[in-house]
Amino acid sequence: MTALLEVSGLEAGYGKSQVLFGMGLQVQPGRCTTLLGRNGMGKSTTIKSVMGLVKPTGGEVRWKGQTIQGKPPYAVARLGLGLVPEGRQIFPNLTVRENLVATARQHGSSKSPWTVQRVHQVFPRLAERARNFGNQLSGGEQQMLAIGRALLTNPELLILDEATEGLSPLIRQEIWAALAQIKSEGMAILVVDKNLVPLLALADHHYVVEKGQVAWSGSSVELRNDRTVLQRYLSAGGGDEDTSATPALPLDVSAPAEAGGEPTLLETLYVEHRTITAVLDTMAALLRGTTGDRQPLPTAPLHAILHYLDVFPERHHHPKEEEYLFPAIRSRTREADAVLDRLQRQHVKGDEALRALQQKLTRAEMGGAAELPVFLQAASEFIVRYREHLRIEEVELMPIARRVLPRSEWALIEQQFRERPDPLQADAGALDAQALLRRITALAPAPLGYGPAAH
Repeated sequence: MTALLEVSGLEAGYGKSQVLFGMGLQVQPGRCTTLLGRNGMGKSTTIKSVMGLVKPTGGEVRWKGQTIQGKPPYAVARLGLGLVPEGRQIFPNLTVRENLVATARQHGSSKSPWTVQRVHQVFPRLAERARNFGNQLSGGEQQMLAIGRALLTNPELLILDEATEGLSPLIRQEIWAALAQIKSEGMAILVVDKNLVPLLALADHHYVVEKGQVAWSGSSVELRNDRTVLQRYLSAGGGDEDTSATPALPLDVSAPAEAGGEPTLLETLYVEHRTITAVLDTMAALLRGTTGDRQPLPTAPLHAILHYLDVFPERHHHPKEEEYLFPAIRSRTREADAVLDRLQRQHVKGDEALRALQQKLTRAEMGGAAELPVFLQAASEFIVRYREHLRIEEVELMPIARRVLPRSEWALIEQQFRERPDPLQADAGALDAQALLRRITALAPAPLGYGPAAH
């Protein structure tokens, strides 16, 4: 098969600073190819060199066998290469529709050319926002617009530089689903992104870039099984990084590893469920003291509990599931789609309910007699819904996950999560999660088993 795009011996840089040192890659028709690697390794410079935005100082860039390096960007784009640049770079003072049609063109002899209507089918939000200006869109909507704009040039190769950078987990999943649909229609894709798990499901071939050249290349199966490559070239700290430490957990516990291995994501998720359950049990005990024993509302520990639930599940536990676990399951089976969709909706609604509960607690604290029963009722319902959410994950989702994801996959997902910046560590100055949880659970009366006996 003749490659659509072939890069060989490519050298390029900025001024006197050389970035690429013999870079090489191939993209085959209808296949998805990735450029992976840590920041500053030359991935974006490779794409800019292909598109004519950076002039190579050596090597070749060939499109369908013809040399194209040195051509201006507009000439490269006319050949059939569509770029979704890093940072989106949409026109802020044009409407969504104007952004789409500004550079639209028919290319080649495709029987199903990309039109505005087809882009709307892939990204319905763009249809809803057609009259909004570019600067009125969210980051995720801007990325959808940038992809739609590139598709309307009707390229044979779609190139995405940092496809989902800075986007929420739900928007990322929409982007990955859209790219899977685009690929299924026969378009070749070259993508740069840091979210490895969805790329393993989407891509056919991977190039790992280190210091301006290819350090490793292979299929998704080969990459999934090569832990040395994952640790040496794709971890945040490179070959000297210690990736054996478990993620930050709110309790001083470790997940129970199966025989012969380190804890995997599945095992740490169960541990995190237990810590969240401990907080919910403590909250329920405090509410019972207020309603049953007529004790004053313990606002200080309740504020601490809600703050904890705001930080740990929302910024640590749920991203682990939505960015790593859920895409991995979807890549292996459609069996879990319904329960995954339900869990994701519950994450959004749970976040909204938590915010509302924090406001109700503040109003109850201010002394309004009518506000106390409102808070107590809302808090009780919150606990019930949260426990049901955990039950669905453990009873309905985890058995499917155990069946379709081998332990090696769980270990890979866990490793990927460990290598991401931990928001609990980033917020260490404002929140000591372990100290906060110890303070919360110490307030729970016996016989819950967390704190001292009640008097």
